[in-house]
Amino acid sequence: MMKVLIAASEVAPIVKLGGLGDVIGSLPKALEKVGVNADVVVPFFDNAKLEDRDVYKSLDLNIPFGGENNQVEVYKTKLPGTNVDVFLLKNYKYFSKGGREAFANNISETEMFTFFDMAVVEYVKSEFNTYDLVHCNDWHTGLITHLLNDELGLERPATLFTIHNLLYQGKGGVDLVKDVGIYPGEHRLIDWDVSDGDLNLILQGITSSDYVNAVSPTYAREIVTQEFGKELSEVIKGREGRLTGILNGIDYSQFPRNYDSGNYTSAKKSYKEDIQKELKLENFRKPTFAFISRLDANQKGLDILIKIVPEIVKNGGQFVLLGTGDKEWEANFAKLNEKEGLEGNVSVNIKFDVELANQIYAASDFLLVPSKYEPCGLIQMIGMWYGSLPIVHEVGGLKDSVTDGVNGFSFDTYSSGRLLSAVQRAFKVYGTHLMDSMIENAMKTDFSWDKSALEYKILYEKVVKLHEESFI
Repeated sequence: MMKVLIAASEVAPIVKLGGLGDVIGSLPKALEKVGVNADVVVPFFDNAKLEDRDVYKSLDLNIPFGGENNQVEVYKTKLPGTNVDVFLLKNYKYFSKGGREAFANNISETEMFTFFDMAVVEYVKSEFNTYDLVHCNDWHTGLITHLLNDELGLERPATLFTIHNLLYQGKGGVDLVKDVGIYPGEHRLIDWDVSDGDLNLILQGITSSDYVNAVSPTYAREIVTQEFGKELSEVIKGREGRLTGILNGIDYSQFPRNYDSGNYTSAKKSYKEDIQKELKLENFRKPTFAFISRLDANQKGLDILIKIVPEIVKNGGQFVLLGTGDKEWEANFAKLNEKEGLEGNVSVNIKFDVELANQIYAASDFLLVPSKYEPCGLIQMIGMWYGSLPIVHEVGGLKDSVTDGVNGFSFDTYSSGRLLSAVQRAFKVYGTHLMDSMIENAMKTDFSWDKSALEYKILYEKVVKLHEESFI
């Protein structure tokens, strides 16, 4: 049986900051079913949720970093309800302040994860010949593949680097190179990287791994273009022969639902009446358009969304928002609650509330996902599971999971006009047999991890073979 180590910054439910944690918490469980033995390694943050779980110390590691010798304690536990081993790396100096927010992307965070990468490599060395492949995820693990090359050469395991979001790159100070024991002139690639004054961790992962993949087939194609790949597009294009995309799945057990494609009508009507009451919306049979997301001004389409909210109400619809994020955009959307003419048909809720999110999914007719870019996106998959038809911008995983007029609606150009046009098409099908058919299609679409895990197994086998061929 193939043995894989999955390295990441988080793993749900032990450490969860965002969508990455959900992926790392679900993928190894699905891999287990298809005959891949996957371990997970993450930092042991102070706020790790380990109540009612067996945790024991496995070994100690000594990590040379920043001119000092640092001790890391390796603790072992299991992912709940599985046989998947999770290794937690503990060090007070570097991990005591982490695990509280995603995407901080600052110098101290890059130092923390550079140290984590060193510790992972030492762990792999301590378990020599245990792993066939090390699967690294996002910039937090960007130096692992490079350091494995340095430390073990061809005897290292095969390496795969997954890009979950290219625009979070982990740019750190040039001194980090010295902290890990690399000096100017030793590595042409690192010398080139730091020539602009910083070390780019995602760049290191992309360029030094055996293979690269992204979290949807369309996103893998997009990031070789300047529009989506920005300053790294040429670097990724150089790896195009060893680049692929696998659509993330979702763990349906995290999303309770007491109806299915055969009896959703009365259940959703009941949820809708409850949510209208709870959020003080007018109790009419109006189409409800929901937006549930992190309020990220650069990614989530907030600028084109806010412009069409009055149009949704004017056309006889209701708008519900749930999310937190950028403070300026929190304030912009909160003002809609008080805007004249929108009263009773708009509910903006600036908070993080998993239970309310699930209620809104179940109650809403349509789910707005107008992202400027979306590597994979889970929101549209969750919406479909609950029978809420997604309205999406045709990018990344949104394009790969939503078929216009079949299980949702899509628009091609990023503009409020094109978004509104898709919303108007949704208004036209509301309450018709076509909508019933679309809801049934959406609810029957399977985004479980089973299919994706099988694709990862095939990719792992391919990458291991390519690495073995490099010996010859």
